[in-house]
Amino acid sequence: MNLENLDTLSQKIQSILEANRRLRAEKAAAEQKVAEKCAEIESLQSEISSKSSEIDSLQGEIASKNSELGQKQATIDSTLKDYESVRSELDQISSELDNKICEIETLNAKIQERDTEIETLKANVAEKDAKIEEMENVVSEQDSEIQSAQEKFQDLLSTIENELGTEIQVTAPEESETAEESQEAAEEDVNQDQPKQEESAQTDFFA
Repeated sequence: MNLENLDTLSQKIQSILEANRRLRAEKAAAEQKVAEKCAEIESLQSEISSKSSEIDSLQGEIASKNSELGQKQATIDSTLKDYESVRSELDQISSELDNKICEIETLNAKIQERDTEIETLKANVAEKDAKIEEMENVVSEQDSEIQSAQEKFQDLLSTIENELGTEIQVTAPEESETAEESQEAAEEDVNQDQPKQEESAQTDFFA
C-alpha cells in the first residue's frame, strides 16, 4: 500500500516537475519575446522621436512656405489690380482710337469732296484759259488786220501827199487801243474770277 502511494506520488512529482520545466521554458521564451518587443518598441520610439523632429522641421518649413505664399498672393492681387487698371486704360484708348478713325474717315471724305471741287475748278480755269487764248488769237488777228490797214492807209496817205505836195494831218484810229483794252478787261475778269473760285474752295476746305 505504501509502495503504490509512493509510485503515485513519484509520478505526480514527475508530472509537476515537467510542468514546471515547461512553464520555465515558456517563461524564458516569453521573456525573450518581451525583450525583443521592448527593443522593437525602443527602436520605434527612437524612430517616432526622429519623425517628430522631422515633422516639426516640416511644420516650420510649411509655416515659412505659407508666409511666402501669402506674400506671393499679395503680389498677385496687386498685379491683378494693375492689370485691371491697364485693361481699363486700353479699353479707353481703343474707344478713343475708334473715334479718331471715324473722324479721319470723315476728313478723308471731305478731302475727297474738296479734291473733286478742286478738279472742277481746275477744269473751269482751263476752260477760261482756253477762252483767253482764243480771245488773244482773235485780238492778235485784229491787230494784224489793223496794222495792215494802217500800213495801207499810210501808203495811201503818202501817195496822196506826194500827189498834192502837202502834208495831211490825220488822227490815228483808236480801234487797236480799243481792242487791247477789251483784251485786258477780259483777262482781268478771268483773273479776278479765278482767285475768287480758288479762295472759295480753300475757305470750304479749311472750314
